[in-house]
Amino acid sequence: MKQSSCLDFSGTIIFCGVDVHKTNWRVNIQDQEFELEDFSQDADVVLLHKHLVRKYRGADFKVCYEAGFSGFSAQRYLASKGIECLVVNPADVSTTDKDKRRKTDKIDARRLCDHLQSRKAKGVYVPLAAWEHSRSLVRSRCRIVSDQTRCKNRIWQLLHFSGLKLPKGYNCTQYWSKRFLNELEALDCGSRALKTSLDLYIANYRQTRTLLLTATRAIRQMCAHQEYARQVALLKSIPGVGQINAAVMLFELQQINRFKHIDHLNSYARVNP
Repeated sequence: MKQSSCLDFSGTIIFCGVDVHKTNWRVNIQDQEFELEDFSQDADVVLLHKHLVRKYRGADFKVCYEAGFSGFSAQRYLASKGIECLVVNPADVSTTDKDKRRKTDKIDARRLCDHLQSRKAKGVYVPLAAWEHSRSLVRSRCRIVSDQTRCKNRIWQLLHFSGLKLPKGYNCTQYWSKRFLNELEALDCGSRALKTSLDLYIANYRQTRTLLLTATRAIRQMCAHQEYARQVALLKSIPGVGQINAAVMLFELQQINRFKHIDHLNSYARVNP
């Protein structure tokens, strides 16, 4: 009879804290009494899953890592394999002054594993992938709006610094029409170098404006989808809320019942930190 070399961990809970980075992860593994492993591996959730199920056969796993640039793809993969995985807010993980002074990946992974075993361990809200992608589109448009404002400010700064006057009949608070941009491009700057600088800034603004139009059309098309149309219509019934603002509220808040009370919602929206 062949003897198995694999231990059976049935009925045992294995805790796994992962300090995630771009190219490698630091992994700390514990049970309820001992630290079993601490190692580095490539940034690959499939590799981590294979290691856990191979070495700790039959165990129940609990994994956690900090929310950040790595998003929720690792959580979704582990959840699809039946493994509980929390994405935790870094601010919720208790840190001593000693840990801050000698901060290393090994200490961070161990700290996450210890936090996972505490009763205070609680994950952030993990959206469905489709909703997360929709939210990414809305946030992309918000960033483009900020970029457009920066482009305008660069042009204003160049005009004021160089002593150039706006075309007659225009002011700095009005909408930037195509006619206004054409007259800006026709300004006499006094030198070829300054004219080139102004033309570059205006070209940058035009490109950003085109991107903003593309993003706006994509959001309008997305809001017309049957999955979101009813909720967007309800939000638009609020006075002063148009389709774009309705999309921002819908895809940023997503499931309103995830907020336990109004203070939680206000804190998330940064109305009352």
